[in-house]
Amino acid sequence: MATFKFILSKLDYQKKKKSPESLLMLRYTHKKKTTHFSTHKNIDEKYWDERTQMVKRSYPGSDRFNIYIKGIRQKVEDIVNGMLIEGNDPTTDYVKSVYNADKNGTEKKKQYTFFEYAEKYLENGKNRLTASTIKSYRTALHKLEDYQDYSRNKLDWMSFDIDFYYDFMDFYTGIEGLTNNGFGKIIKNLKAILNSATEDGYNTFTGYQHKNFKTVREDVNNIYLSEKEISKLLKLDLSSDKTMERTRDLFVFGCYTGLRFSDFSQVKQEHIVGDILRIKTIKTSEWVNIPILPAVREIMDKYKDNPNNLPKSVSNQTMNRNLKVLGDLAKINDKILKIRNKGKERIEENLLKYEMICTHTARRSFATNMFKRGVPTRVIMNITGHRTEKAFNSYIKISQDENAELLKEYFSKSA
Repeated sequence: MATFKFILSKLDYQKKKKSPESLLMLRYTHKKKTTHFSTHKNIDEKYWDERTQMVKRSYPGSDRFNIYIKGIRQKVEDIVNGMLIEGNDPTTDYVKSVYNADKNGTEKKKQYTFFEYAEKYLENGKNRLTASTIKSYRTALHKLEDYQDYSRNKLDWMSFDIDFYYDFMDFYTGIEGLTNNGFGKIIKNLKAILNSATEDGYNTFTGYQHKNFKTVREDVNNIYLSEKEISKLLKLDLSSDKTMERTRDLFVFGCYTGLRFSDFSQVKQEHIVGDILRIKTIKTSEWVNIPILPAVREIMDKYKDNPNNLPKSVSNQTMNRNLKVLGDLAKINDKILKIRNKGKERIEENLLKYEMICTHTARRSFATNMFKRGVPTRVIMNITGHRTEKAFNSYIKISQDENAELLKEYFSKSA
């Protein structure tokens, strides 16, 4: 009598790593002889229900997984039943040979290494990913290659388990001396590639789905400039240095529009409709409507002879360098304790505030200053394009003292 049963089988590398996962195999037994058919799927034993011969519902993607393995069993059963109907003996060897012949007769799917697939992923994503996002993926892949050279361990699909995660974290934060947030970005990009490869059928190893194989993100004490500090920048006489003047004016434009550098450096005349700046943001591809506030109008009037009523853009790198010089000239020199984490090590650095000014400070300044003015959160989010309050709140950089003052003002107005 022919019997079918799925079993879990440990591969050598899984035994060596003491992995909780096993390869799922379909066992076919006939006349006391047995053969196995690989599902090419690995599963943690805790997710396998031996009684029902199915993956438990607690496993992510259990429905797709169960449909997939059911198809394999059905295929083998169809071969056996077809032979019985024709009066032939469905020996294990013959059923296996028919199954493999049928499998080899179909067009074989091209196989990719991890890095080959990553290139394919980025190539296919050119129309949906921004240039900055692709650059972020490239940075992640370069760091993974650096780790590969350091560990002398070739990275491929089976490499990305929880042991890799902790070892790569030690390399990135310990050996390279980089921050936890940078590590988190790489893990986020890595998981996006692995999830895509798994859905496309190129990756069957799910070690990266371990609950602790996760993106980490820590709140960093980034700064914002108060409206008083922005006013200090505006009062600087920069007539003798046009590049510095353009840098300052572009930055202030960002402080009163909430746009990212990639957006405010590419504003065109057609984006300006009366007193509204209407632009499709590069990062999120969403349209935002921004009122042209007095400070923005003054800048646009100043550069009215330019095609977009704005100063000619400078590069992000140049602007970041110039902003620190401008902050120093404007005496924006409060002392700031910058705290970062590298692995488990806490890094404290005493800086002057102007040393921390960058292009993105403009966006944080807009969100924080509008919040301090009492503009409703939802109104500000519609301009900044934040989809969740959690993401938006990371931009609000008021101190505890400022928070107390805001609460006092609120109660004095409502009294």
